[in-house]
Amino acid sequence: MALVKCKECGSDVSTKAKACPKCGAKAPKKTSLFTWLVTGFVAAAMIGVFTSDPSSTSNRSASASSGTGSTQSSSGSASATTNTPPVVKAPEWRTFESSDEMTGEKSAYAVSPNAEPTQRMGFPYGDVEAWLGIGCDASSEWAYIGFTQAPNLINGEIGDGYHSFRVRVRWDENVVFETLRQKWTADAMHFYSDASIIQKIGGASSAMVELNWYGEGAVRFPFTLNGSSKALQNIRGKCARY
Repeated sequence: MALVKCKECGSDVSTKAKACPKCGAKAPKKTSLFTWLVTGFVAAAMIGVFTSDPSSTSNRSASASSGTGSTQSSSGSASATTNTPPVVKAPEWRTFESSDEMTGEKSAYAVSPNAEPTQRMGFPYGDVEAWLGIGCDASSEWAYIGFTQAPNLINGEIGDGYHSFRVRVRWDENVVFETLRQKWTADAMHFYSDASIIQKIGGASSAMVELNWYGEGAVRFPFTLNGSSKALQNIRGKCARY
């Protein structure tokens, strides 16, 4: 048992006594351990609030706001990039030179990108592609259509070592008939009117040739003429030096 001083008369009073036996004053209530713990926790929290650096809180808020703005800006930029279609350059004509190993005679060629038919053909022509071309040497120019596989056309006229075919050709929106000649089993067909065809190639932006193919009916090859004029000038410059 512990003794404490009475707050009224100063006499010794037991901590278990409810009142001072001398003056009758009530004994002070003992504070429980739980009360002390709660009081200490609250006090520590209040000290933390009043001693924290207000500038750091402001900086964190500013940083958060800045981060949000950056995210929105990045999102906006990404959206703008996504909505802008990439610029795709259309394929152009190319040029190359050839030399006869026996005679040494040189020739130059301008050719379109390879074209597939507008409707795929059946076996054995399913992989056939074609290109439109112009050739020249030291003395002449010619226009032709080359194929990855020898064309098998019908309704042609038989000549001396070749077949002649009258076909429809569309230059831009203008559809006309042209004449093509094919040496037997050759994988190229030459236009009958070279000068006229070369002029049309240089002046149009697209061409489509319709061929009456054996077992397939009307087969149409679309050709781009993008860069054909530039390619033609290129090979003419080379042939002028032969």
